[in-house]
Amino acid sequence: MKLDNLFLGLAVADIARRHPLTYVDIGCRGGFQSDLLPIAFAVNAVGFEPDPDELARLHRQHAGPWLSSRFLPYAIAGTTRRQKLFVPADAQSASLMRHDAEIGHRFKKPQFFDVQKTVDIDALSLGDAVRVAGSTTPDYLKIDIEGAELEVFEASPEVMNGVLAVKTEVSFLVHRHGQPLSYHVEAYFKGHGFDLMDILQPAHWRREGYLLHPYMAPENPPYSRGQIVHADHLYFRNPDALGSDAGPLIKLALISMAFGYFDNALMILERPDLQQHLHRLGGGASPAEIVRPAARKYGRRMFAHAAWQQLRGGVPFIRYFRNFLAG
Repeated sequence: MKLDNLFLGLAVADIARRHPLTYVDIGCRGGFQSDLLPIAFAVNAVGFEPDPDELARLHRQHAGPWLSSRFLPYAIAGTTRRQKLFVPADAQSASLMRHDAEIGHRFKKPQFFDVQKTVDIDALSLGDAVRVAGSTTPDYLKIDIEGAELEVFEASPEVMNGVLAVKTEVSFLVHRHGQPLSYHVEAYFKGHGFDLMDILQPAHWRREGYLLHPYMAPENPPYSRGQIVHADHLYFRNPDALGSDAGPLIKLALISMAFGYFDNALMILERPDLQQHLHRLGGGASPAEIVRPAARKYGRRMFAHAAWQQLRGGVPFIRYFRNFLAG
């Protein structure tokens, strides 16, 4: 689904240009995520990826629709020092924390847990990473480093105090020795002025295979729901924690719209202490006149995508129908 610079030409675009955002992506394998694409023209994106092969691939790809973009060759951890990266057969599960092989065996997914090699890498704290990047405090932080996320947050309060939105992977099982679980992460953010906005991309596992509800599999048992093992938590700063500071409030509203949370954006922009500043920026437009056109344009794109997904959804049913018929 193409969302690149979706809000160009709308009233919100002029506001975004006057309040450019910094997006830091930690664990950038695969490239920058699509979260802020509707306002990419006003986003400076910085990615951190320690894998040299993946980093080379990222440098070869098209720069994308961002106001600026770059990738840096560092892992991010609680402290700045040389550290060991534990790499299992599936390199996407590489982590600075040692894997718990028992979980892999329990779910018959050893490729995510059985370590094949260790690699010495340069790791930076989040505070040092921001300084090395020559960047401002990130407005939006996405982090996926396979278990060590909470350590990163706790070790760099000088950065986290200025962040407006965070998308972080959380685990519901201890995949790695000493790994915090989702409720530890939730407690941290609740204590630092953030609200949990959404739970994204929950992953469920079953012991045999990967086919889950509503499909039937050739494994035994043929049907089973899976246990939730990890997901992404999306946190937004509570607007009340920002006081009457117009700049961060407007940036938070922009992030909300980019993600599709237009109701949240409208509630922020309707705050009485923001009206004078917003009136100057929006050329006299009201909060509703700023948000409504963007919501309509975004909503139409979402509806078209959902319709396409409905059509595509019939393919797995046909593909796995033989499992339904099997004895």
